Amino acid sequence: GACVHCKSLKVRCEFGSGENACRRCQAGNILCQSRSRKKRKAAPTHEDLQEKAHSQDCQIQSLLLQLDQMRMEKKIQALIAHAYPKSSSKGSDDASKLENSPELVVASYFSPGSSPNFLSPPDIVRYCCLYPRDITELFTIFFEKINPFFSILDPELHTPQNLIWTCPFLFTVICATASRYCTSKAALYSLAKDFAREAAGQALVDGAKKIDICQAYLLLGVYPSPKKKWAEDRSWLLMGVAIRMALELELNLPPPSDCDEREALNRTRTWLNCYCVDGSHAIQFGKMPMLRLDDYMARTSQNWYRSSSMNTPYDVHLVAYVQILIIMAKWRASVQQENNSEKNLDVVQFAVETERQLSKEWSLWFARYEEEYVRNPFILCYYRANTTEMITAYLRLVVLATGFQDAFKSGISRDSGVLRRSIDAARTVIQIMVDRLYPTGYLKYAMEANFLYVSFSAAYLLNLLRPKLLPLIDENLQEEIILTVKSLIHVLGSEDVALDGRHTPALYSKFLVNLLSKYNARSNRRSETPPDGIRFHPQFNDERHTSPPGWPDIQQVGGLPQTGAAHTLSEYEPGIVYQQAGDADMDFSLGHFGMSCSNLYDILSPDF
Repeated sequence: GACVHCKSLKVRCEFGSGENACRRCQAGNILCQSRSRKKRKAAPTHEDLQEKAHSQDCQIQSLLLQLDQMRMEKKIQALIAHAYPKSSSKGSDDASKLENSPELVVASYFSPGSSPNFLSPPDIVRYCCLYPRDITELFTIFFEKINPFFSILDPELHTPQNLIWTCPFLFTVICATASRYCTSKAALYSLAKDFAREAAGQALVDGAKKIDICQAYLLLGVYPSPKKKWAEDRSWLLMGVAIRMALELELNLPPPSDCDEREALNRTRTWLNCYCVDGSHAIQFGKMPMLRLDDYMARTSQNWYRSSSMNTPYDVHLVAYVQILIIMAKWRASVQQENNSEKNLDVVQFAVETERQLSKEWSLWFARYEEEYVRNPFILCYYRANTTEMITAYLRLVVLATGFQDAFKSGISRDSGVLRRSIDAARTVIQIMVDRLYPTGYLKYAMEANFLYVSFSAAYLLNLLRPKLLPLIDENLQEEIILTVKSLIHVLGSEDVALDGRHTPALYSKFLVNLLSKYNARSNRRSETPPDGIRFHPQFNDERHTSPPGWPDIQQVGGLPQTGAAHTLSEYEPGIVYQQAGDADMDFSLGHFGMSCSNLYDILSPDF
């Protein structure tokens, strides 16, 4: 080959005999250097390629994380702008003016042994400017005002010091739920609930499965945020996620032997609450429950509330509700089976028998409540006992209303046992709420389902005032029903119960006013002045809307009565009320009641 100089000229080297330098280099007095072979780069090994791919993956993940953070920041700013229309950066501006940010103060307070710079509290702490005193106040409100009504958490186990690091989702849900009742931070609730929903979605994406996460979903389902439309409510979805997670965590089985005592109680308590939520939801929407009727933990839980010295004072009320729901589950299974078969079940007789079982079960638990009240003489234990009696009376009414609906088709009289028992059950539900629960001042903290129970009872009584059914009740009872429902309307719409115009009791108060104006022919005979000392939210007075809902009517029965049928109908005795051809069918199911109440969300005041 050519030397370096000749190669650059693209010519061959010419060597003399015995010479080491070519003639052209000698002539030009240039160092003649032979060209070396170009060194090839070594091929990368498999390990080198893996390391490079991993480095690129990390870089991509870092960029995606930055993108997610930018999107989250943008979403959070939108939430803050929605919560504070006058200042879209209220939360962050206030924090920037303080010497120490909420994250650093909270991290230092709840984890004194670690460096605050390496700890990241939940977003609700930063953007809602929650300092340790605020967090402590919210947890106090939750365990004193909310947890006694839905006793799913243990105050010794679920502390802010623990949850803020082990389960930020549950920590966020507790703060958001309690913020609605926090007077010192009145504007916090709207923004805090948005963070709770974001945390719920993120927990679902992450796929983590923990008892704390299951409890957080249950709390979000039981204490939902107000919605503009009934169709926007996602409580059923959150409850379903919680129940499915509980099954995957095997909470439906006895706790493992290596589980400590308090954690074992926490597992069982969570599962029993899942069973109650599932059963209540199934009754409300007229569907079969997700969980099995013969659930082992539910069937064997009668004495669980006194199985340990670490049981909370409210475990006895939880167990009582479980046993009552077991009776209702058997009732629903029997009725469902009868609808899907050709068997001729006497619905009226079966309803009366089931109602007696419920009354007997309540008597049994009333005796146990008295025993427990001696050990735990707390006002909220007394409140929960009354709530159990109210729920039992409401379930009695659900069963008896089905019997009344069946009896009405063939004819029902004023002396009918199912009628008298249903009226007594409905009046008992209202009387407990108005005379026992309302004076305690704790009614505003109750679960929203409690307001559904009492509203359904009032609607059932008002239905008896329609002209078709008036022969079933005398004038004195008509007057008593009107006064009873009016007192309930005053209670539900009062500022001592309804937090604002969007709160569930205020919405049901509106529904009952409309229903009363439809069926009450005596509305002008008595004063509409509410009892002394009760104040109302302005958007929920008696002048708000006059278009009444159609509950419990459904589609018309087609066709006119035939000659033979008319002959049969003429054999009814005076005072017997029955359904004739052309009359609207009546559906007393809670599912239909909920559909009728859904119209409330479409006629809300403009300032919603």
